[in-house]
Amino acid sequence: MSDSRVRTERQPVSVSDFQKMIFDLGEIPETKAILLHGDNNTGKTRLAGSLPGRNCWLLGEPGYKTASVRGAMAKAAFINDTAIAWAATDWLEGVNPKTKKLRCESFDWVVLDGASTMEKKFRRGYAAEAWDRSPETKRARAGRNLPDRPDYFNTQNFMQSWIGRLVDLPVNLLITAHSYRTDRSDSDLLVFPGFQGGVTETANAIAGLMDVVGYMAVRPGNQYKTLFRRHTDKGGTQYWAGDKFDRLPAVMTNPTMPDILRILDGEKE
Repeated sequence: MSDSRVRTERQPVSVSDFQKMIFDLGEIPETKAILLHGDNNTGKTRLAGSLPGRNCWLLGEPGYKTASVRGAMAKAAFINDTAIAWAATDWLEGVNPKTKKLRCESFDWVVLDGASTMEKKFRRGYAAEAWDRSPETKRARAGRNLPDRPDYFNTQNFMQSWIGRLVDLPVNLLITAHSYRTDRSDSDLLVFPGFQGGVTETANAIAGLMDVVGYMAVRPGNQYKTLFRRHTDKGGTQYWAGDKFDRLPAVMTNPTMPDILRILDGEKE
C-alpha cells in the first residue's frame, strides 16, 4: 500500500527498513483495477451498479442513481474537492478500531464514479484558491473560475497521485470516466479516458495503473457494448482500451460486472 506522506531521498530509508518492505509476489491477494470510459448515457455507472459484494462509492456526479436502479447497495460519499478526496483515501487506509483491519478491507470494491467530473471540480478549486489568496494573484488571473496553467498542472499531478494511492489499496477498484477525443487533423481520431494533460499524457499515466481499460458505446439497436481491447473502426478512429489479463473478448454486448469478472477469473465467457 502506498504511503500518503511525501518523502524524498533527503529522508533516507535504512537498509533494514527496506528489507522489511520486500515481499513475495505470490503472497499478495489478487485485486483488480478497472477503468471504464465512454460518452454520457452509455451505461458506465449502470454497469458499475451490477458489481457484487459490499462496496464503497466515491461520487463525482449524480449519475449514481442509475446504479441504485440496478440494485447496488453500498456506502457512498461525494468527492467535491481535493481535500475531501485525500481525506477519503486516508479513511480507507486507516484502521477500523472494531475489526483491527484497514477500513478498505471491509469492502470488496471501491468505485470512483465520475472521475472526469471530479477532475474538473478539482481544477476549479485550485483556481478559486489561487484567486482568493491575495490581491496580487487576482491581478495575474483572468477570473476566479478560470483555471490557469498552474491549476492544470496541480490537477494532473494530484489525479495521478490520488488514483495511485487508490490502486495500491488491498481492495478492487473500478473507475468510470467520460471519453475525450483528439482533434488533430494530421492523425486518426483517438478516443481516450477523460483526463486532461499533455493531450493523452495524464490519461496514459492513469490507464497504465489499470488492469483493464474498457470503452463503452451504444451501438445500433441500443445495445450496450464494451470494447476491451484497442479497437479501430472503419473510419480510422482508435478507441483506447486494453486487458492486461488477456482474457476478455474484443467486444461484449450488454455486459454485467459479474460476467466480466468471471472471464477475468479464468472462467469461460
